[in-house]
Amino acid sequence: MANSAVSEQNQNHCLAINNSILVMQANLPTLTLSGKIRVTITFFLFLLSTTFNASFLLRLQKWTQKGKTLSRMKVLLKHLTLANLLETLIVMPLDGMWNITVQWYAGEFLCKVLSYLKLFSMYAPAFMMVVISLDRSLAITRPLAVKSSHKLKQSMIGLAWLLSSLFAGPQLYIFRMLHLADGTGQMEVFSQCVTHCSFPQWWHQAFYNLFTFSCLFLIPLLIMLICNAKIIFTLTRVLHQEPHKLQLNQSKNNVPRARLRTLKMTVAFATSFIVCWTPYYVLGIWYWFDPEMLNQVSEPVNHFFFLFAFLNPCFDPLIYGYFSL
Repeated sequence: MANSAVSEQNQNHCLAINNSILVMQANLPTLTLSGKIRVTITFFLFLLSTTFNASFLLRLQKWTQKGKTLSRMKVLLKHLTLANLLETLIVMPLDGMWNITVQWYAGEFLCKVLSYLKLFSMYAPAFMMVVISLDRSLAITRPLAVKSSHKLKQSMIGLAWLLSSLFAGPQLYIFRMLHLADGTGQMEVFSQCVTHCSFPQWWHQAFYNLFTFSCLFLIPLLIMLICNAKIIFTLTRVLHQEPHKLQLNQSKNNVPRARLRTLKMTVAFATSFIVCWTPYYVLGIWYWFDPEMLNQVSEPVNHFFFLFAFLNPCFDPLIYGYFSL
């Protein structure tokens, strides 16, 4: 009987949402001082990331205009830069403007479309990082196979973009407009773009959150760690077997130097990914299991950890610009 009563209560609650009639909450969200600081830093990082990534793309474009062919690694970095630029142009302005307006004024269509584009632009850089890690690992462990397989690289890049578009698809269904009205239900006082009552059961939403977390962070992180471990193991074995290759300055063979540079770059990518995204997802998982965490963590700390995620597309151009160009 208790479960039946809870289920009926949830159905009535969702019906009220669908009818756009809800009792006004006591404390509606407002733009606080810490929120204003977050918006300022967000737009600063937006300009920084746009400049860095656009400059790198422009440099690659000039490279091709001179009749030079992009190397395998530069092609991968080009797609990662495009993914980072897409994330920068969609996620950062959306987050900044949403924090300024607090509520959602753009209507249900843009609520769904922008929610889809936001997740798509977050999937793409994560999957491109996986492609780069796999490609660099294969380049070290199976260099002959990689050099003779141009289609493999193109397939992995295409698959990364395709999976990003597919995995973001549910956003078009689960996001919707929620309208809060005053106690009489005659006047609308607040509108928001949310996922409330989009899932039949609570565990459906838990599963979707876990799936998103795994694809955006956990699985890419594990793949990067495994690939880096394989690279380190292979290079260590090669250098132990042929210690004379350590004398790079006295040898015309640049393979050891290139391999060591590859190792440093992939490790730098993985480190940037971990440092920038771990605080964001730690707070996210905490909120999934304990929504009251918003009252336990101060608002400035919450904003500070969230902004860490915006540093990743700013760091990446510096990393691959330094190691590749």
